[in-house]
Amino acid sequence: MAANLIIKGKAIFDSISEQPFSGYVAVEGNKIADVGKNMSNCKSWEGPNTKVYDTGDKLVMSGFHDSHTHLILAGMYKTYVNLGSAKSEEEAARMLKESYDENPYDGWIFGFNWYHVFWDVKELPSKGTLDKYFPDNPVFLINAEAHGVWVNSKALEIAGITRVTSDPFGGKINRDEKGEPTGFLYEGAIALAAKYALVFTKEQESTYLKSFMKDAAKLGITSVVDVQPYFGRELGSLDVYADMERDGSLTTRITAAGDLLGDLDKAATNSNKYKSDMVRAHLLKQFVDGVITTHTALVFEGYEDAPDNLGTPLYQLDKIEDAVQEAHKRGLWIKIHAIGDRAINFTVNSYEKAIKKYGMMGCRHAIEHVEMILEEDIRRFKTLKLIPSVQPEHIGLMPTWKGEEYRITLGEERAGRSWPLKSLLDSAGVLAIGSDCPVVDNNPFYAIHRGITRLHDDGLPEGGWNPTEKLTVAEILRGYTYGSAYGIGREADLGTLEKGKLADIAVIDRNLFNVSPDEMRQANVSMTIMNGKVIYNGDET
Repeated sequence: MAANLIIKGKAIFDSISEQPFSGYVAVEGNKIADVGKNMSNCKSWEGPNTKVYDTGDKLVMSGFHDSHTHLILAGMYKTYVNLGSAKSEEEAARMLKESYDENPYDGWIFGFNWYHVFWDVKELPSKGTLDKYFPDNPVFLINAEAHGVWVNSKALEIAGITRVTSDPFGGKINRDEKGEPTGFLYEGAIALAAKYALVFTKEQESTYLKSFMKDAAKLGITSVVDVQPYFGRELGSLDVYADMERDGSLTTRITAAGDLLGDLDKAATNSNKYKSDMVRAHLLKQFVDGVITTHTALVFEGYEDAPDNLGTPLYQLDKIEDAVQEAHKRGLWIKIHAIGDRAINFTVNSYEKAIKKYGMMGCRHAIEHVEMILEEDIRRFKTLKLIPSVQPEHIGLMPTWKGEEYRITLGEERAGRSWPLKSLLDSAGVLAIGSDCPVVDNNPFYAIHRGITRLHDDGLPEGGWNPTEKLTVAEILRGYTYGSAYGIGREADLGTLEKGKLADIAVIDRNLFNVSPDEMRQANVSMTIMNGKVIYNGDET
């Protein structure tokens, strides 16, 4: 039988071999019909209606599979203003106003990626600056680490946050010397405002998802894990995803991770209800700790610049442990945000307890981020068959090595052991790689560059940060394809270019194996094929 389309090229990376090879990929319907090196075999797949693409020296690979995306927030990030370039509180507020004036909309006003650490004056912002520009519209601005939100007085009023409002568990309402809320909400306190700000209609969710998918197609992203719990809410509707699949508008495969602390019986029902090639829902997710830069990651030894601080659990740990046992018993797969060594140790212990009690139950549990970990816990990834789900672009969240906050908060020795990507790969045998969008942009080439160089944007430190933990090009591409598919149990039909697998393919505008790291970061996608259909062709735009 003739193929629908054939991709020929000199650099085909199947996510199995260590190097690309010259050959072809034949696609019939939504499946890969054949992959090979013998071009005479390729000829046998050509028919009168076969579309043939000769990609030359471009890299042909499986579509990227982002193992950690906050899908609705990421769609909003692609929709609303990015404040990352602001150098001051005033500039960020002014950028927001200019963007809003150009494209006004009803309801809450959103923005992303501001960070006081990047400002010339590194102080937390206040509601007053936003009030000047937005006296009547509620404003909700998510910072670069996505663990803090800047709001105005109208937002505080709607949320009922006053001087007498108590700080919730795992959160803080920033206050002035008189006890008045300043407009900055941290960790668990964000939920007080998110309860009102992040409420969307099906039409809004569909709009955000379409915004995300349009950009994802240009980036070669064909699958994502949607980690839904954030800011005290479960963001994202499975019904919306399923409706879009039915009407043919869904161009990204979605595996949703619901709330580990939610209704587990409903989660088990959803796991059985949503089992198509496009939408699945057998995962659960939650946070154990916060982040290192603000001393909320759980650590065994006090922070270098705050010796008495061992971090802040975002939820009660006994409830997390109980939920892990209950979810595992139901055969649901779990993803836990754990960044500090104490948080990771707690999470590994919780998984181990569940596995010893109930057996493996067919589950592949994951730990998200895994930034600072005890050596003995790295080894336990292998024995417990855990998945390290990592986001290499986080390594360069701070633009300069001089300004690297981990060196301040952890000290040089502990900072030097952070993000042990290679050690985790060696132990677990697999990495699931993603972005954590909107914490960072979901451009895969940023993560690829960062994972193999471990450099900041200033090119430092020389040789890379903790250079023994660098990944090779093959390792990071395999993690971004096969590893992420394995992490959700779909390695039989996704993640490699092999006969019989679903035809999700990305064509990169250069061979990443033959270019400098800087050129990798500048790479673009020439073509994206999802389910056997071309959903993006840069040569035709």
